[in-house]
Amino acid sequence: MGFFLEYAWLIPLFPLLGCILITLPPIRQQKWLSAWLAIGLMVIAVVFALGLFAGVVQGAHLLPDGSVEIMHADEHGAAESHGEAAAEHAEAHDTGFVFPEANVVRRIAWAPTGTSSFNMGIYIDPIAATMLVMVTITSTCIHLFSLGYMAAHTRQSRFFSFISLFTAAMLLMVMAGDLLLFFIAWEVMGLCSYLLIGFLFERPQAYRAGLKAFITTRIGDVLMLIGLVYLYTQAGSLEFGMATGQLFNPELLEHLGSTIGVMGLSHATAIALLIFCGTVGKSAQFPLHVWLPDAMEGPTPVSALIHAATMVSAGVYLVGRTYPLFTADDGSALAIVAFIGAFTALFAALIAVSQFDIKRILAYSTLSQLGFMVAALGIGGWVAGMFHLLTHAFFKALLFLGSGSVIHAMEATPAIEKIHHRDEYAAQQTAQDIRNMGDLRRFMPWTFWTYTAGYLALAGVIPFAGFWSKDEILVDALKHGAWVVLIVLVLASFLTAFYMTRQWRTVFFGTYRGDDPIEYHNTEPAAYPDHDDHHGMHHNGHDDEHHGQHSSHGHPHESPGLSSSRWLF
Repeated sequence: MGFFLEYAWLIPLFPLLGCILITLPPIRQQKWLSAWLAIGLMVIAVVFALGLFAGVVQGAHLLPDGSVEIMHADEHGAAESHGEAAAEHAEAHDTGFVFPEANVVRRIAWAPTGTSSFNMGIYIDPIAATMLVMVTITSTCIHLFSLGYMAAHTRQSRFFSFISLFTAAMLLMVMAGDLLLFFIAWEVMGLCSYLLIGFLFERPQAYRAGLKAFITTRIGDVLMLIGLVYLYTQAGSLEFGMATGQLFNPELLEHLGSTIGVMGLSHATAIALLIFCGTVGKSAQFPLHVWLPDAMEGPTPVSALIHAATMVSAGVYLVGRTYPLFTADDGSALAIVAFIGAFTALFAALIAVSQFDIKRILAYSTLSQLGFMVAALGIGGWVAGMFHLLTHAFFKALLFLGSGSVIHAMEATPAIEKIHHRDEYAAQQTAQDIRNMGDLRRFMPWTFWTYTAGYLALAGVIPFAGFWSKDEILVDALKHGAWVVLIVLVLASFLTAFYMTRQWRTVFFGTYRGDDPIEYHNTEPAAYPDHDDHHGMHHNGHDDEHHGQHSSHGHPHESPGLSSSRWLF
């Protein structure tokens, strides 16, 4: 137990090491080696994250001298563990919200600031430990899925290098001990998003989508950076913690909430709203939501890793991590957060109803579910919002990986292969149209049952995880008297169940319609039509040899297991 707490800082270094080693020519030239190296290091990260989580659950705290002590919170909750000042502050603001004491805090002096130095390090409390488990497990599963999905792609090693770097940045952001290190990791994720969305850069649609995501999220990031500078001028620090000079200190929060700053807003309100702009960009909330649907141009594992499970969740985690700043004012900041979240949840669900692309339906669903999380935080449901973040990450990643299996099967059918020989992009878009599917449960039983589990969770069907987390948000809205938010989220919940049931029935039931598909007409040919990646293989790594095996049957077939890939060894 003490070992995992003491060496928790190694968790983001494992995928970072994978990125570095895969980038080196000897390993980069061996696709099977680069893939298994990235997966192996992620498995080690999972072990460390689970060990750390187990220690946190048991109440283990790493002391400054390196020893471990078991501390159990008493019946009055975490507030008393921070002393009288924390409890009095919570009562004064009628929020009752105080973070539990951190289990692991390690900082080093990073840069001199005159009379003092700016410290950077790690800060791990129960929510950070839980997020580490979620990120490592989902990322490992997606790495493993990518092993087969990207097997025949000539840039497979580069792909694993990028997703390893992204995972390292996400893990570092989760355990960052201050907002500066948090922001550095946040920006590295933005870079990886650009690289992965535009991974198939031969397509004009893909590189434009990458640029769109990069520029749109930068708008929110610049405003967030302004907020961090503003906060530093008022607090003199960006460190997480309850001690004097740290962000969650009761006296500091009282000062920020009671002092008027720019535009007649309190310092706390202005800072919180600027920080929230980062969330609006990264978590694709209205009006900076426009980049996420286009981000589906990246390979399907990218959609699962970045745009379902982890990166888009980073914005919600940002609000959750800095929540005392949002509760320090008169409630103005949280009211805006709740409005933006509820509006996004409803309008994204409405758009999803009219979509036919299997991945775009899931993309707009992600927008809507992120709106649920943001709205939950806005009405004071911190636990409900973070709970839905965790459950959504798993079942939405499952749905995206299932959609990848469906797309792979559709691309291997004779009718779509004929289109592929003329236009690879048109073939892929045709394969993603749910109107060309039908009765796939008969051809793809494993995909059907796993996809059904994810669908039921997203639709909020008991006893699946999505029911419990979404229901908790609605209960919080009822408990706090947020009637408008409650009505909007209830409507969005019914729409979620409607469009997911529509998609599920269209894809897996009815009559198979792929023999005479509705063809997508591509008006923009590839930028590099003679590129090697377009000779004898699809972008997702399935060459003509595999397609030929499927084509003889005339119908979609279940995705092959990893053992069938000739690129594994």
